[in-house]
Amino acid sequence: MRLRHRSWSNRVVEENNDIGLQLADIEEDSLKSFDRLEIGSGLGGFLLGCSALHPESRILGVEVAYNAFATALKKLSPHKAAQKNFLLVNAPIERLLPYLCCEQFEAIYINFPDPWPKKRQQHRRLSSIPLLHEYYRLLKKGGQVFFRTDNVGLYEDSKEYFRQSDLFKVETISPFYSEKVDFLPPTEYERKFREKGIDIHLIIATKA
Repeated sequence: MRLRHRSWSNRVVEENNDIGLQLADIEEDSLKSFDRLEIGSGLGGFLLGCSALHPESRILGVEVAYNAFATALKKLSPHKAAQKNFLLVNAPIERLLPYLCCEQFEAIYINFPDPWPKKRQQHRRLSSIPLLHEYYRLLKKGGQVFFRTDNVGLYEDSKEYFRQSDLFKVETISPFYSEKVDFLPPTEYERKFREKGIDIHLIIATKA
């Protein structure tokens, strides 16, 4: 997500270091109490919705883009007194993997990631087979990956990546409507795409 830098970004980040950390702030045990993971939190809408839907859980959001991270913290900040079960980290997921444990998470959410359509870029996809192996490691038995996208090419390729990995039981819902289920809150992107008549596609991958 590419957003321009706002004059208030640094101040918001500094004022919300209780709910927003950068990579340099992470200590060895900082992230081990979380049991749900969102990769690519964008503007924070899903993280907030997931936090409300699962008050019994601790939700970890990860966002690589600093400006999106700051914007998300601005949205999340008014809710942090009532919803104390989320944390947002500004870092690539690959840099956080050493801080995460085997069989730590009940669910991993990936919402509308960059499709990286060019052949030379596709190794960077969040559904790449090396990352699928990491998700398998991080999930508890019966844990699930929820992979949501509007990009048909990424959806079709990702189904094949999951098949090739031979790690998960895979279910697909296409088109997907979050308002028709009670397990996956909508995101800002989903609302925008729905208004434009663009279909959403969902992969649910369960660790056996």
